[in-house]
Amino acid sequence: MKRHLDSTVDDESQMEQQRSKPTTNEERLISFKNWLNEHNVIWKNVDIRSSILYGGSALYSTSSEELPIIEIPTSLLMSSELAKNSSTFIPPTSDVFNQAEQHIDQETLILTLFLLHERSKGTKSFWYPHIQVLPTTFSTPLFHKENYVESTSVYYLTETMRQSMSEVCDLITPKTFTLEDFLWAYTIIDSRGFKLTDFGTTLIPLADFANHVSFAQEASLCSKGVDKQTNRFILKTTDKKIQAGDELCLKYNNELANWQLLLYYGFAIENNPFDSILLEIKMDPDDTYEMEMKKMLLLNLSEDLFLDHELKISENEPIISENLLATLRLIVMTNEELEQYNLSNLDELLSSIVNIDNEQRALTKLLEILNDIKEVQFTATLEESLNRFQSNQLDDDERYSLIYLIGQKQIIENACHWINNALSQLK
Repeated sequence: MKRHLDSTVDDESQMEQQRSKPTTNEERLISFKNWLNEHNVIWKNVDIRSSILYGGSALYSTSSEELPIIEIPTSLLMSSELAKNSSTFIPPTSDVFNQAEQHIDQETLILTLFLLHERSKGTKSFWYPHIQVLPTTFSTPLFHKENYVESTSVYYLTETMRQSMSEVCDLITPKTFTLEDFLWAYTIIDSRGFKLTDFGTTLIPLADFANHVSFAQEASLCSKGVDKQTNRFILKTTDKKIQAGDELCLKYNNELANWQLLLYYGFAIENNPFDSILLEIKMDPDDTYEMEMKKMLLLNLSEDLFLDHELKISENEPIISENLLATLRLIVMTNEELEQYNLSNLDELLSSIVNIDNEQRALTKLLEILNDIKEVQFTATLEESLNRFQSNQLDDDERYSLIYLIGQKQIIENACHWINNALSQLK
C-alpha cells in the first residue's frame, strides 16, 4: 500500500498523537535521527554534529575505512509538487501568483507557504521531527540586527529583498503568520532547497545538512538525484579521500562569490577566488555629441571593448585586464586622438598605449572610479576591518560580513596599488 504523507490519514494521526515534543536541541536531534531510521533512510558511516566550518549542524564521516552512504526515500521529501496535491493545504490563487511572480517564483512561494502550514501543525505534522531541527534564525543579512555590510550592493539587495517579500506576504490572505515567519520559511527554502526533476523545489531531510565548499575537488558529496528504481534521493561520495571526523560537503553551484554566499546562505569564505568588484565605465561628460556617438559606435562594434568590467584577484592574470585598459583608453580620448582610430585598428588599444598623456588620463579615471566606490560603499577602511576581524567578540552575522567586506576592499586596494605603480612608471 502506498504511503500517504498527509497527517489526516489515520495511522499517521495515531503516530503524531504519540509523539512527544522535545525540549532541548539534543532531544530534537535524537528525535530527528529516530525519524530517519523509522522511515528507512540509509545513512551509513554518517553522523550529524556541530559544524566546525560554519556553525550549526552538519554531516560528518564516522569511518576512515568505509565510505558514507546516504539514500533518502522520496516519501520524506517535502516538495512543491507534493504541496499542490495536499488535502490540507490551500495554495494561493492564480491572481496572487501573477502579482507575486516579479518577486518570487511559483515553486518557492508554494513550498514556503507549505512549510509554514506544516510548522503550524506542531507535532501533528509528518515532517515535525525535521522542522524542529531546522535553524530558527540565520546569518543572512535579512536577519541581521544591525547593518554589518556597510553601503555595499549586498545592503541594497537585502533591502530590496525584504521589501519584495513584504509585498508578497501582504498578498497572502487570510494568513496565520507574520512577515518574520514568512522570511524564515523563505530563507529555509532558498538556502536549503534542491531543484529536482519531477518534484520541483524540494526540502530533503538529512541532505540539507550538507554544507558548501568552493571547489569541486574539495567536495566529498555530490547529488545523484532520485533513483527511479528505488525511489530514493542519493548523495554519492566523490573521489576525495574521506577520513573519520571529516565534514561531508557539497559544492552548491558554480563559482559563487561571497556576496552570493552571504546574501543567500549566510556565510562567506576567506580569500574566495570568485570574489570580484563590478565596474561600470561611463562616457566622458565633456565629450561633444559627435565624439560620444563615435566612441559608442566603436564600443558596440568591438568584441573586446565594453563598459561593464569586473576586477578579480588572480594568481595568473593582472588585476587590471587589457580589455579594461583598452576601453578606458578609448573613453578618455580627445577628439584628435579619436580621429586616429576606427574599427580596423581599434584592437591596437589592447596591446599598446595611445600616448603617455592618454594613458595617464585612463589610469587616473580608473583610480577615481575606485575611490568613488570606496567613498560611497565603505564606512571603514581595509585596515579597520582587518583589525575588527581579529576581535573575539564577533557573532556569525558580523564575522561573515567582515569576510565579505575585507575581500571587496582587498580587491580595490590591489587595483589601486597596480594603478599607482603604472602611473609612476609613466613618469
